[in-house]
Amino acid sequence: MDGPLLLHRVRERLVKQRTACTNQIRGVLVDFGICFPQGHSAFERAMWDIINDESQRPIIKLMANDFWDEYQTVSTRLDRINRLIKQLVEQDPNGKILLSIPGVGPIIASAFAAAIGAGQAFNSAKELAVWLGLTPQQFASGNKSINGSITKRGDGYLRKQLIHGARTVVSHASKKNDDLNQWITQLRSRKSICTTVVATAHRLARLMWILLHKQVPYAPQYGAYQGISHEAN
Repeated sequence: MDGPLLLHRVRERLVKQRTACTNQIRGVLVDFGICFPQGHSAFERAMWDIINDESQRPIIKLMANDFWDEYQTVSTRLDRINRLIKQLVEQDPNGKILLSIPGVGPIIASAFAAAIGAGQAFNSAKELAVWLGLTPQQFASGNKSINGSITKRGDGYLRKQLIHGARTVVSHASKKNDDLNQWITQLRSRKSICTTVVATAHRLARLMWILLHKQVPYAPQYGAYQGISHEAN
């Protein structure tokens, strides 16, 4: 197995392990009437408060300390993997191109470069999007064609990361006026948030293939909106 792909396998396992740890302690503490918001930051603040609360019951502090040690161990290992992935992708010419694209961080860039390389296995950006399972299923009857949900073919881990990145782009699109963000904003005005996120992930995947094929970094385009710049043939 290729080195970067192995790192991503280890990272995915650690992410699941940390999530399981937080969910388990949330479930235990709720039985004692202790609840706190979702999210790692909220979890860490709440755990720190419990551990340092002198008035807290000893049994709860004991459990909290035990879970906190496990959480910290997994988080430290995960941080180490993330730093290594970031270091490797920043040294890769293809990784640097991918990092220039909105919503694409070291994790997405590394996963994409490791799985796809420069995209040479695909004849077009559309072919890549189909392989990733980010294109909608089509149902035709007579003269009518209906788009269904995405096919979810190909690499599920990479598709999931692209959707995470797309969600970040969509959440900030209304604050920017380049062609890509105008397209996202207009789409969001007509479609649900989930549909917009998946469509944006599809566009980002196509854009990644095009820029790798041309070996040029991303540059925002401005002007009368007529679609996304760098559109594939």
